[in-house]
Amino acid sequence: MLHRYRALFLALSVAILLLLAYTAWWAALAGKVRTALTEAPGRALAEKGVVLDIRNPVVGGFPLSVTVELSGMRAQWPSGTVLELGAVTASAPAWDPTDINVTSSAPLRLDLAGSARHDPVSGTAGGLSLLADLGLDGTPHRVTATLTAVRTLTDAPWAAAETIVTWTAPAKPPEGPTDPQGQISLLVRDLDLPGAVPAPLNRRIEQVALTYEPRGPLPVKPSVEGMTAWRDGGGTLEILGARLLWSGMDLRANATLALDRTLRPEGAGTAELSGGQALIDMLAQGGSVKPEQVEAVKAGLSMLSKRTDDGRSVLRVPVTLQNSRLFVGPLQVATLPPIPWN
Repeated sequence: MLHRYRALFLALSVAILLLLAYTAWWAALAGKVRTALTEAPGRALAEKGVVLDIRNPVVGGFPLSVTVELSGMRAQWPSGTVLELGAVTASAPAWDPTDINVTSSAPLRLDLAGSARHDPVSGTAGGLSLLADLGLDGTPHRVTATLTAVRTLTDAPWAAAETIVTWTAPAKPPEGPTDPQGQISLLVRDLDLPGAVPAPLNRRIEQVALTYEPRGPLPVKPSVEGMTAWRDGGGTLEILGARLLWSGMDLRANATLALDRTLRPEGAGTAELSGGQALIDMLAQGGSVKPEQVEAVKAGLSMLSKRTDDGRSVLRVPVTLQNSRLFVGPLQVATLPPIPWN
């Protein structure tokens, strides 16, 4: 009998020691996570002149996770741009603290300061979800931010049901002046345009997507000196994919962009258009195509289109940008304004 009690006592002692060890480990982990989510970002942003105010952080989640709850957060840039968030919760599993999930169901507001390039702009979002995959050293491998119910606060507001921005680190740390700096992807769903839209197009664009990758380190703050150094070092911007789904049209493109000697964007790529009949109808409505020419133009478009492996009938055309003029095939479709880099 005594032997059995001794074995039970030993088992309980081991369990208590393991529980105490796990509690101590969780407390140390919670401290590190609290620092990573509250103090470290403030120090990093302060080096760039950004003032970060994180309000009332509370650590919890024991025993299976580590959570940090904030009553609010505010960031202000030197330019005057201000980002404000309501209540925020950040959490990570205790067994994988590098997998961080940040959520906020409170409204988000961004007041973008004006500059030589644009007037002040304000916008709101109904909620925020952010997923961060970190390495063991704390450096991010992939970060995805999702905003819902996005809306600009103007007389003619733009609105989107969902906006997703993803940053993915390069496969290996960049070393040379033309190495990839990581991919940035933007996806906007159900984008409602302000004002009237030429018939037969709809006011709602179903999807806008863009994935690009800078080659060579871009300056943190664009300037003539910084962009000149980037250009002279061989820097380029790779448009890995762009897509527009709108009123039956499916436009896809890719391109390589650089800066010319006057720091104007230049480059070349390829565009694919399917469902272009709606575009011809719009041109006819605007008078660019005569009514009696519509069917002939549509027939010509069909003849020039080719069937793809996924069943689409697409028209492939080269796209070039030179001397601030944008060409689709041989046709100039736009003239871009100069960029005041300073």
